Amino acid sequence: MPTRSSRRLAGCIAIELLLAAGGWTAADFRAGAATAGQAKAVVLKDRRGAYAVFAEADFEIPQAVADFVAARLVQTYDLPRPSLLLRGAGGAPSGPPAQPEDLLTATAAALGTLEPAEVRIRGANLSVTLAGHCHPIIGDCAGGALVHGPIRAALQMVEPTHGLLQRADPWRAYPVQAIALGKDLVIVALSGPSQLPREFPAQGLLFVSHANDSAAPPDDARIREAIRQVLSRVGAAGRTR
Repeated sequence: MPTRSSRRLAGCIAIELLLAAGGWTAADFRAGAATAGQAKAVVLKDRRGAYAVFAEADFEIPQAVADFVAARLVQTYDLPRPSLLLRGAGGAPSGPPAQPEDLLTATAAALGTLEPAEVRIRGANLSVTLAGHCHPIIGDCAGGALVHGPIRAALQMVEPTHGLLQRADPWRAYPVQAIALGKDLVIVALSGPSQLPREFPAQGLLFVSHANDSAAPPDDARIREAIRQVLSRVGAAGRTR
């Protein structure tokens, strides 16, 4: 007669086989959403335990603020930095002052309320539905096709091409980020009021600006190469013309 431990082991093996075959009937994602002050956050967790955090604020997020918030989230929750997409508001620098604690509080609250969820995309709109309520991730709640599959993320800091710097000249590097949800959707994020270079087709890519820094990167070959590299690292190689 099988023992309790052997039955438990058999059950675990059966679950692993179902996962490997893609036959798991639970939702591909668990998610949480929360707001705090001038910030909101949506957190996704796939069935393998990978995270994607989308935190957005009504104020600009310069690189120093993004680095501070990311460091706290990495240290407190052991989240990989590439999985944290921190978006600030566009517009004039004279807007409301940055409130990093709002971003931290909203993200912490979202992490604490994860439940089965549906992620959908329609055009440039990406949203998650929790307990019958839709929460926009990017754009608006516009319904659309279900998103399935694992989360993969990559982030690269890029120093553009420049001439000889003087001692007083500031050194700058710009963030280039990609977060893939499944096989058919990749979010590409650049800082400031930027645009996706033309050689990267819109099909299969969802572009967001004002991510991880308030300053836009220059139109530079190193930036374009970094986009190719982060796309390759999340398994989206060949998405360029």
